[in-house]
Amino acid sequence: MELTTYLLLLHWGTWYIGASVVAFVLSYITTFTLHKYIVFKKPDDFMKHLQRHFSVEMFNLLATNILLFVLVEHTALGEEWSKIITMGLGASWNFLLFKFLVFV
Repeated sequence: MELTTYLLLLHWGTWYIGASVVAFVLSYITTFTLHKYIVFKKPDDFMKHLQRHFSVEMFNLLATNILLFVLVEHTALGEEWSKIITMGLGASWNFLLFKFLVFV
């Protein structure tokens, strides 16, 4: 969902950092729900998990957009491939952060 939204916004002429933030916000509810109930199977402590998840995601939003900016502005990867790379890296560290910090 995030990548599709990002690519659509780019296609419509949105600045790549703005597109990244909007795509993140739109995908947040889906990600939290899937992580909580399907991936980690933790139906209890909704507010505790929501607060921790939100904190981790705010860090991720900042970190991935800094990385996105660096890749777009200082490499020849372009906006699309830079986003794909940052999403892959983010997914890798997200799993560990969610498993050991959020859904414990």
